[in-house]
Amino acid sequence: MGEDMDDIIAIHKQVEWTLRRLTVIAERAREGIVVFDLNGVIQFVNAAWAEMHGYKTTDELIGKQISALHTKGQMKTNVAGFIEKAKQKGQFAGRLECVRRDGTPFAAEMLMVVFNDEAGKAMGLVGFATDLTEQERAQDELRQYRSHMEELVSQRTEALEAAGARLQRQITEHEQAEQQFKQQTAELTAGNKQLRGQIRKHERAKDELKLHCDKLEQRLRKQSDELTVATAQLRDEITRRQQQAERLKRQADALKAAGAQLQAQIDELSAGGPVGESDMLKATDSVEAAVSPADDEKAMLENVFRHNIELQKPQLDDAADDEGSL
Repeated sequence: MGEDMDDIIAIHKQVEWTLRRLTVIAERAREGIVVFDLNGVIQFVNAAWAEMHGYKTTDELIGKQISALHTKGQMKTNVAGFIEKAKQKGQFAGRLECVRRDGTPFAAEMLMVVFNDEAGKAMGLVGFATDLTEQERAQDELRQYRSHMEELVSQRTEALEAAGARLQRQITEHEQAEQQFKQQTAELTAGNKQLRGQIRKHERAKDELKLHCDKLEQRLRKQSDELTVATAQLRDEITRRQQQAERLKRQADALKAAGAQLQAQIDELSAGGPVGESDMLKATDSVEAAVSPADDEKAMLENVFRHNIELQKPQLDDAADDEGSL
């Protein structure tokens, strides 16, 4: 009997020691750990579980229903089914909806395992939970970042497509401009060829014009020389004619004086003074002697005086007859 008691005490101490080790391990674990019986009464929680649910100490949760860590809606739609599956399968893992002490909902990644007694009968469940708040926040940020990146990629793609379209238009315009440049080059080449031909024609025309100008210059020099000679001859002729005009003037003056003298004689004759033909000839001779014209002019003047005498002769004869009758 004493030996059996000693064995029981030893076993109890071993179990107690094992539980203390497990408790220390559980307390140091980063995962939240909960132990509850088949009625849902919490038997054990570690510090990570208490902190995860917004409690300062683990004692605040010991003896509470597991439903105290979930809303009624969560229990109905998620938690009850999760526990039932764990009981049926022996363990079950998945996402479990929870609520903190202040009512803030959060999600946890839960592994729930059924533990049995020595006879293999289920005694309760152990849950190992990881708070997904930071992970989901990170996932949300990642989703937002991916969404932002997708938007940037979309914008960048649109910008690249627009740039590609502009580049394609520029390439097309460049090709068109190159084609126009080639066409203009061909036209310019043809135009330059024609221009060179025209330049050669102009050069030939210029040479011909220079030759013609040289001939004209020679002709002008010749005509200028001839004009100079003709000008000198004309000047001499003008001088000669001026001298001749002066002589004619002197002759006209002499003729005028002779005419006056003749008129005076005619007047004497008309007054009754006899004037013979000899007197008339003397007057004419005196005029001729005073004038002394050139041969041609002298002959002309002689004709004029003789004509005047012939015109006056009948009057002289009549006057002589009248004197005779007297």
